Amino acid sequence: MIDYENVSVSFGKFNVLHDINFHVNQGDFLHIIGPNGSGKTTLVKLLVGLIKPTSGNIVVKDGIHMGYLPQKLNTKTNFPMTVQEVIYSGFQKQKLIPSKEDLKLINDWLDQMEIPQLMNSSMAYLSGGQQQRVFLVRALISNPDLLILDEPTSALDPSFREKFYQLLYRLQQEQKMTIIHVTHDLTDAVKDDCMTMYVDQTIKFFGTYKSYQEFEHRGHHHV
Repeated sequence: MIDYENVSVSFGKFNVLHDINFHVNQGDFLHIIGPNGSGKTTLVKLLVGLIKPTSGNIVVKDGIHMGYLPQKLNTKTNFPMTVQEVIYSGFQKQKLIPSKEDLKLINDWLDQMEIPQLMNSSMAYLSGGQQQRVFLVRALISNPDLLILDEPTSALDPSFREKFYQLLYRLQQEQKMTIIHVTHDLTDAVKDDCMTMYVDQTIKFFGTYKSYQEFEHRGHHHV
């Protein structure tokens, strides 16, 4: 589905990523980890087209529909949109007025995120964790082929994180959704059949989680 071919990114004299090569198959669940400033966010920004590589190519299968949750969310107090409006902006096809079916779908997803009462609330008055759940729904609402999540649980309370990851694995298993997940903590997220990538300007490791554990025990530290 995705191929990175000799991809490098530089900002002036600073090399953010160097000679990145890997591929992702349909239905993969890939966790990307690494220290702060290692290039993890840059790696996914390349994929969604927010920045361009200094050299190399990124090849994405034709017709792939992406859902994306960035690391930094819009949490300004003057953000005027309602929860419903933000989520509806994630639909592939939009009308002037959402249909009953569209509103039901939004409400069903808010139910899964355990915030159905916020449907008509202003984003400006939501907590960081509530906003993050809303933007998660926006990323998921159109049932993307590829879901890209950059630190998706950073503002979520621990009691909800496990439920969120269970939802992701269900989408991967039942709908063959491909998921790329940037994280600092694999504790809640990982399963043995997942792929893991350790990035620090270059790819230090890419393989199964079981193989990553062996790599880590050979002297590499937790991130």
